[in-house]
Order: sequence, then structure tokens, then C-alpha cells
Amino acid sequence: MQKIHAGVGLSYASDSFQAGKNAVTDALERINGQIPQILIVFGAMRFDHRELLRGIQSVTGDIPLVGGTTAGEISTQGFSTDSVVVMAVASGQLRCIAGIGHNMSRNVYACTKEMINDILSRDTFDPDASLLLFPNGMGGDGTQILAGIHDLLGEHFEVAGGYLGDDERFSMTFQYYNGSVYKDAIVGLMICKQDGIQTGTGVKSGFESIGNSFTCTASEGNVVKEFDHVRALDLYKDFLGETRSERLPGICLEYPFGIIEPSLSAKGNHMFQLRCGLAVNHETGTISLAASIPEGSAVTLTTASRGEIIKGALDAATQAKACLSGADPRFIIMFSCVGRKLVLGRRIQEEISAVKQCFGDDIPIIGFYTYGEIGPINKMKAELATAKFHNETVVLWVIGEEQA
Repeated sequence: MQKIHAGVGLSYASDSFQAGKNAVTDALERINGQIPQILIVFGAMRFDHRELLRGIQSVTGDIPLVGGTTAGEISTQGFSTDSVVVMAVASGQLRCIAGIGHNMSRNVYACTKEMINDILSRDTFDPDASLLLFPNGMGGDGTQILAGIHDLLGEHFEVAGGYLGDDERFSMTFQYYNGSVYKDAIVGLMICKQDGIQTGTGVKSGFESIGNSFTCTASEGNVVKEFDHVRALDLYKDFLGETRSERLPGICLEYPFGIIEPSLSAKGNHMFQLRCGLAVNHETGTISLAASIPEGSAVTLTTASRGEIIKGALDAATQAKACLSGADPRFIIMFSCVGRKLVLGRRIQEEISAVKQCFGDDIPIIGFYTYGEIGPINKMKAELATAKFHNETVVLWVIGEEQA
């Protein structure tokens, strides 16, 4: 008998209360009346978010709820905008513990520790659990989130997540936690599993180095100041050329930086973490990123075609499925970068279709387009199992049941 049940609902209703009510009702119908342990909710910016959650809770009461706003919603039905998607998860084999940290933009590290301690105050620590993260997408350096997690939970604790969005306004995102809406928080969900339940992650981008490399010689937080002792923006413009440079900062999403991992790169095959520019300052020549590039880092410029991005999603799904070691997948949470969405354009549905191609059309999926992604490069290899912060990447988290 199946032990984990997940249902996904979707609504485009114009009224926020009704949209929440419709989406959660649809999700609950797909788990055949079982009472869920957790609700995961992602919504477009257009909603009155308090009314949206009130509509959901009019059906579910005080069942725990996590999520937030997006740069595009993902569900079993595919990609959508101006919608709300809800996943209801029911299982006696899982414990789902939610927590929250506040004032992220003031101190990312302290906010992360507050969220983790909030979770740990509610349940015994389980080193084999998974932590799903939904941070304020405009809240600061993503590497500081990971610093807090690694200090409290250990470097190899399984983590996956995505920076919440605001429909590409890049101004303010909202976080959902139970019945309330927050502006500058990190919401976390710890999922503890019993024997016979497996989890997996898949992390791929499809972006490749265009061959050049240089060194970050000055940076402060998530602002890079110099590459090779030249103003960072000036060097970037030289690589882009005059025509492409006219499209700054939007062009940053098409040509992200890759931080080269020397210990993991060999024979010219660079392994790197992607960093997207979010803003540029023409007066100071600096570039603001979603996460830091440390001074001394070797960096390369990268790009990808639409076909390569879609293949990246398929490769991530293949990796995540391999982690399950033959267990039957029960649901997938998908975090994909808004930069991938912008490059894919009209082919955006193909990215989600690639994931479904690997796992099957009937496996419930929920997710969103993000302002940054979190996950291990490859949890099946010890040297790649530590979670990293990414841009232009798809991160999948999947849970499955071992066959009886």
C-alpha cells in the first residue's frame, strides 16, 4: 500500500480568497480525503496574499503551510503565471516541521540560525532529514544561508530550496508561513522520514564556459568590484561587446559568471557555481550578485542555448531519480532560475516536460521560478554532497518509497 500521498491544485481565479480555496480543494481531492501533514503554496504577486491564505485555511484550518511568491509557478500541469499552486502531502511515514527566521536583509546568517533553531525547538534533530528553504529573494547573500546551515546542521545535511520571486520586479518578495504573510524572512521545512523512504536531489544548469577565465581581485559581500584588477563592469562589458552591453543588467541572465572549483575541475573541464548579476553601477563599475564571489576566486563567463538548458533539466531529473536507488517517486519539488525562464521564452514548458519525461507524467510536481537556487552538486558523491548556492540552475528534490 502506498505510504506517501501528494496532490497538486492550481487556480487562476481573479479573487484571491477564491483562488486559494479552489487550489487547495483541488489538491485535497487528489489525496482522496486524507488529512495532509503539510501544505506547500506558491503564488503570483498579483494576489492579496493574506486573502489567498485565508481562502486556503477556510478549507484546511490550521494545517501547517509554507511557501511564498514567485517569478512563475510550476505544477503537474506545467508552467503558469498569475496563478496559485498548492501541494498537499499526507503520510504517516513523514514528520514535517516548519520554522521561520526574520529580518533576513539585516543579517542573513542570524536569520538562518533563527529559522533552524525554531525548527529544532519543535522536534528532535534527525541527521537524515531534509531541509527545504524558501527565503526572501531580495534578502542578501545566499552563501550566508549555507554558512548558518552548515554550522548548525553539518556540511552534508540535505538541503534544497529557492529564493522566492516577485514576477521579475526585483523589489520585494513575500513569504508564507502558516496563516501569515512576511516580507523579509526565511521559511524552512524539515522533512523527517521513516525507514523505507528515500530522498534525492538533482542539480544541473546546461550552461558551459565560453573559454575565458579571470580572477576576482576585489569584492565586498555580494558586490564584485574588480576582476584581474580592472573594474568588474568594465571587464564584463569588454567580454559582452558594445551591442550586448546596451542590454545591461538584463543580459546578465544570459551570460552569468561561473566560480571555478579548482579541486573538482580537471583537463579543462571546469566545474563551477553560477552567479548572475542583478544590478550594475556604471559610476563605480561594480556588479551586484545574488550571492558573493570571494576574492581570489577563479571565474569564467558562461552561456547556454535553449536546447542545452532543457537538457540540463533532464540531466537534473536523471540525477535525482538515481538517488532514489529504485524507490518509487511520490512527488517532486522543482526550483528553476528566472534566468532560465527568460532564455527559454516560448519553450519554457519543455523544461518541466523534460522532468516529467524522466519520472512519468503522473508524478505530482510543484515549484517555481526563483531568484537563486540551493542544493548539492551531486549528493551521491561525497566531494560534491555539500549544498551550494546557484544561479541559472534547476534544483530538484524528490521523495520516494522503497518497493515492498
